[in-house]
Amino acid sequence: MNKKSAMGQRIQELRKAAGLTQEQLAQRIGVSMAAVRNYENGLREPNSKAMAALERFFKVSGEYLRCEIDRETFLQNSAVIQDRLDGLVGLFQTFKLDFDCSSQERQMLAVSILSGVMETVTIQLLHDDGPADLDGEQFAQIFQAAFALNPQGRTELAKRAAELTQLEQYKREK
Repeated sequence: MNKKSAMGQRIQELRKAAGLTQEQLAQRIGVSMAAVRNYENGLREPNSKAMAALERFFKVSGEYLRCEIDRETFLQNSAVIQDRLDGLVGLFQTFKLDFDCSSQERQMLAVSILSGVMETVTIQLLHDDGPADLDGEQFAQIFQAAFALNPQGRTELAKRAAELTQLEQYKREK
C-alpha cells in the first residue's frame, strides 16, 4: 500500500470514528468535499494548510496521518504524553497558587522566565523543523544549575552560552 492510499485510509478511519460525513469534515477543516474525497481515495495529498487543519481537528500528529507510526504505537505514546501533560497541568496549578502569594517582583521574574521558555519551546521544538535530538533531562539540569548560581555566575553562564553558539562544532545542523 503506498503512502497516499495509507494516508487516505487513515483520514477516512478518523473521519468515520468521529461520526462525520466527507461533507461535514470538509466544512470543519475548510476544504471542499471533493478534496476530502480525493484525500481518502489516495488521488491527492492534503497541502500544508489542509494537513495542519486535519492535525488540529483530529488532535493527531502529521506523522500519524502520514502513517509514519502505527496506530498501536501512536495510542501508547499518546497515553504517556497525556499522563505527562496532566502532570504539567498540576504543576501549573501549583505555580498559580505560589505565584499569587509572591511579591510583584518575583511574579514579574517568574512570568518573564516562563513566557521565554514557553515561547522557545513552541517555536524551536514543537514545529517539525525543530531539533529532534534534544534531551529533556539535560535541559532540566541546565535550568537547575542556572538557578543555583549567584548573579555573577549567571552573567558568566550567559557569556559562555553565547560563546558556544559561535563555535561551529557546537552549532545545531539545520
